[in-house]
Amino acid sequence: MAKLLVHESAGVREFEIVDNEVHMGRELDNTLRLPDPSISRHHCVIRKSGDGYEIQDLQSSNGVLENGTRIQTGPLQHGDRITLGQVQLTFQDPRPEPEPTVALARESVPAPPMGTVRMSAADLAAIHGQGTPAGQPAPDAAPPAPEPPPSPVPPAKAPEFSHFTHAGTQVNPAPGFLQPYLPPLPDDAQPTGERGDFLSRLLAVLIDAAPLVALWVVIYFLEHVLFLILGPGACLVAVLIGLIQLIVGIGYSWFFIPWCWIKFGASPGKKLMKLRVVPEADPTGRIDVNTAVLRLVGYLVNGVLLGLPYLMILGGERKGLQDILSKSLVIKVDR
Repeated sequence: MAKLLVHESAGVREFEIVDNEVHMGRELDNTLRLPDPSISRHHCVIRKSGDGYEIQDLQSSNGVLENGTRIQTGPLQHGDRITLGQVQLTFQDPRPEPEPTVALARESVPAPPMGTVRMSAADLAAIHGQGTPAGQPAPDAAPPAPEPPPSPVPPAKAPEFSHFTHAGTQVNPAPGFLQPYLPPLPDDAQPTGERGDFLSRLLAVLIDAAPLVALWVVIYFLEHVLFLILGPGACLVAVLIGLIQLIVGIGYSWFFIPWCWIKFGASPGKKLMKLRVVPEADPTGRIDVNTAVLRLVGYLVNGVLLGLPYLMILGGERKGLQDILSKSLVIKVDR
């Protein structure tokens, strides 16, 4: 039976092709769902064509590559590599080789039975060693009587979906609107062998800080509007709004961002800049809570010293104060 091998960092999932058409994409209504941000909602379809299969691009954003060549429609052969966005698949459709035939004389070939042979209970017991020994007729054994061949039973209709034989995938715990901005689980990005440079890391920090800046601007204008409407009575409201702003800022900077480092290996800014935060000894691993806290301490010192220690990233090691304190690195990845 033809099948697709979906390559992931956690292993290889097998998807058996049992339908005449297999639709692939990010939406839930696809036969084979690929929840990756690089996959279009309805990316492509594999169809049974004659005695083989073909693949067709459904006007996807990132296209369909077959063995490294972008195609619109093309036949599939056993072993073909399919690339959909950042997802790699292998098509398998092994054809059994014909078995060698042996010529036999007509007289030596026994005649096949004409139908199902009915056996008595004594015969069945003798076969299983529970009754009359083999070779001796059972006292109440009835002569076998041929039966007409059973009427053909139509094969059961295949279900409208196939299933993965490998169930090792993890559910992304981030809210749905954040999932496109965080690495998938498991993260299939591969290190490029290069550490993050000063510019890409600085842009990642600015992207991560953008929500806090936007919140500060909104609250700033809101307080001014309240003072114009309520006058001195707006002071208490302004204090409450400021308290909410402080709580949100601490939660975002000291809990959400470190949680992203630990769980996904990158904050939204680092994900967009193709960066990952990893332990020094394991470029494909994840940092733990202690490492994340030490990185936060390094960022706090950077802030107190007006960002001057951040310039250490310009050095040949490309390591900032936060990297040195936490014994972690920021590396570049391919996606």
